[in-house]
Amino acid sequence: ICSVLQYVCHKESLTIPDTLAKRIAEKSERNLRKAILLCEACRVQQYPFNDDQVVPDCEWEVFLRETAAMIITEQSPKRLLEVRGRYYELLTHCIPPDIIFKRILTELVANCDGTLKAEVTQLAAQYQAQSQLGSKAIFHLEAFTAKFMRIYKQFLEEGLESMGF
Repeated sequence: ICSVLQYVCHKESLTIPDTLAKRIAEKSERNLRKAILLCEACRVQQYPFNDDQVVPDCEWEVFLRETAAMIITEQSPKRLLEVRGRYYELLTHCIPPDIIFKRILTELVANCDGTLKAEVTQLAAQYQAQSQLGSKAIFHLEAFTAKFMRIYKQFLEEGLESMGF
C-alpha cells in the first residue's frame, strides 16, 4: 500500500513522507481504496505533507461512531427510527452491510461488560449471516439494533437494581 501511495503521489506531483504513508496504510486496514482516499484527505488538510500530520477518519466512520453513541444513550422506538435512517444513509453511500455490522459492533461492545460482549457479538454474527441470505440488509441491521437496545436496556436496569436504585 505504501508503494502504491508513493506511486500515486508521484503521478500527482506530490511527495509523501514514508512515515505518513505507513500511518495511512495502517489506518486503511489493508484497503487500498481507503488508503488512497485517506491520502487525498491528508492532501486537502495540508500540503506539503508533514511526518507527524494527522490522518483524518473517514466521514462514514465518524457517522457510524455517532450512530453507536445514539444507540447507547437512548433505547427507544423513536431512537430506533433515527438509527434506521442513518443506516439507510450509509447504505445509499455504498458502505457494505458487513462493514456496518463490524464497525457498529465494535463501538457498541466498548460499552458492555464481558458477558454482554459475548452475547452481543453472537447476535451480530447471527444477523450479519442472515443479511447475506436475505435481500434487504436494512431489515437485519434494524433487527440487530432493536435486539441490542432491548438487551442493553435490561443490562442497565439490572445494574441499577443491584446498586439498590
